[in-house]
Amino acid sequence: MDKLSSLLLVVFASGCTTWPTSGDNPYSPPNVEQWHELEHHGFELQLLATRGAKMCLPGQYQQLANLHSQASQEALAGFKDDADVTLLAYQTQFAKIQRQMDWLEHHTECLDTRYSEIQLRDQFLLLMRVDNQFAFNRAELLPDYQQALRRAATILKRQEHWHLQLTGHTDTIGSAQSNYDLGMQRAYAVRRYLVAQGADTNQIAIFSAGESESIEDPQSRTQRLSNRKVEAQVLVDHHTRSPHRIYSLSDWHAVKSQLTPGSL
Repeated sequence: MDKLSSLLLVVFASGCTTWPTSGDNPYSPPNVEQWHELEHHGFELQLLATRGAKMCLPGQYQQLANLHSQASQEALAGFKDDADVTLLAYQTQFAKIQRQMDWLEHHTECLDTRYSEIQLRDQFLLLMRVDNQFAFNRAELLPDYQQALRRAATILKRQEHWHLQLTGHTDTIGSAQSNYDLGMQRAYAVRRYLVAQGADTNQIAIFSAGESESIEDPQSRTQRLSNRKVEAQVLVDHHTRSPHRIYSLSDWHAVKSQLTPGSL
């Protein structure tokens, strides 16, 4: 009996060592690429709310938000495959809501398009003004700047009546001509990235100011870094927008059923 008790004690003790200690995470860490994708989808949800989706399509918006929350929890727990399946459902629902919002925007008065456009433009310009855009004497986009531009492109590609002017700037190190050329290369790099994310190249004009507008204290590295940038200006052409045909929001379901199947 003593031998049996000793054996059980050894098995019990060794078994306890397999449990995670306090503070340990028993799950796999989230996939970095998938997590970045979820962060971008979270930004998409914010844009939908800005456009008025929470007011005009509350049920559909809440369903979309629930899918995003579920996918985030699955990714955080390390269940990558489950999160992928939920993200696919999210993307399908997101595309459907986008089409519905486009229809509502041009056929009803549910959305205050002027108010939402001001918000979107402010948010767009804030993204375009992030710090640390370029390294010294380089036109390659730094990682945080790329992330901001990806979000900015999400706004720009849905505002077909916007015209964007990009102006490249540099610090004062080097000749005026080389800095002018570098400023143009930086503006071109930003346009190329925005177009790669789905923006229309015809919406974007590029210029260079080179070092001409730089204000520098030679002793300040931070100020010199802030001159290595691309500035954005948004011009809005309201005349290109199609006229709205106004329906009552109460007629939404009746009107929707008359539209081409699959269009919403």
